[in-house]
Amino acid sequence: MKLLLKYDRGYIFIYLLSVVLTIVYSSIKGFISASESFYILFFNTFILVCFLAFRYYKNRRLYKFLKDGVASLNDVFLEFGTSELSLNISEILKEQYNLYKHEIQRCNKTHKDHLTFINQWVHQMKTPLSVIQLQLQEYEGEEKYDSMQDEVNKLTEGLNMAMHFARLDSFQEDFLVERVSLKNLVVNTVNKEKKNFIKNRIIPRVEIEEGIEVYSDAKWMKFVLEQIIINGIKYSRGKGKELVIKAVKNEKEIKLSIIDEGIGIPSKDIKRVFNPFFTGENGRTYSESTGMGLYITKEACKNLGHEVEIESTVNEGTEVTIIFKKQ
Repeated sequence: MKLLLKYDRGYIFIYLLSVVLTIVYSSIKGFISASESFYILFFNTFILVCFLAFRYYKNRRLYKFLKDGVASLNDVFLEFGTSELSLNISEILKEQYNLYKHEIQRCNKTHKDHLTFINQWVHQMKTPLSVIQLQLQEYEGEEKYDSMQDEVNKLTEGLNMAMHFARLDSFQEDFLVERVSLKNLVVNTVNKEKKNFIKNRIIPRVEIEEGIEVYSDAKWMKFVLEQIIINGIKYSRGKGKELVIKAVKNEKEIKLSIIDEGIGIPSKDIKRVFNPFFTGENGRTYSESTGMGLYITKEACKNLGHEVEIESTVNEGTEVTIIFKKQ
């Protein structure tokens, strides 16, 4: 009712004003008496109230919709009544819904085509990269080998990141949850990065019991661990001596922590490190940072039902913890 009075207050004012002016004019001219003036005002007001009540009854669903607002897209299919106003608004909402639906379909197609192109491009780039890797072996031991190998590793890392980022949207179609040996997963990832550890003179220390297993996707978790370990090595370069990977389990969960002795993360950046493309103060110092590694890590863990926490102290190091819930 409040909305009815709000939307029709101008009409009500003009109606009452016209009745009052008519009564005043008729009284001045002597056409009607004072008692008749009261009767005319009461009778016309009664007619107005009846009209407004009927109008509210016909549009009550519409007024309720306008008061409550849109809760879901299905609200556009609600019937607001049989009045012309209700029918017209209902038709407009349905037309808007169809336009919105077509626009979403167009955007989804464009997005899907874009992701398909990225996936195909990544796979196409892996072939020449593998050829370069094979040819590079001929120069192993020479002075230029290490620098060329570093650049190849950067290309490989970048392609893997692009591929995993593209697959986030179709994550439900690209994962398999199974029992995974946590120690084997960590050791395999560490061994893959052994040249990186040796080059930066950082010693990996794995403190995980043999029997610890978690429910997860081995492929995605390997990527997650790679991102965290690579970050730990990169930001410990020339400062830290060890990178510790340890697991602690209790009755409810298993916590896997990756602890470095690097430069740490400033407190003003710690809450934003999982945001896409955020590099922060350290990213400006280390220009190789893309700001996507931890974002993909967070999203992958969320989709797998894991949690990720990060703690850091400047000039002391950073600890990233992945929390696996026990099944």
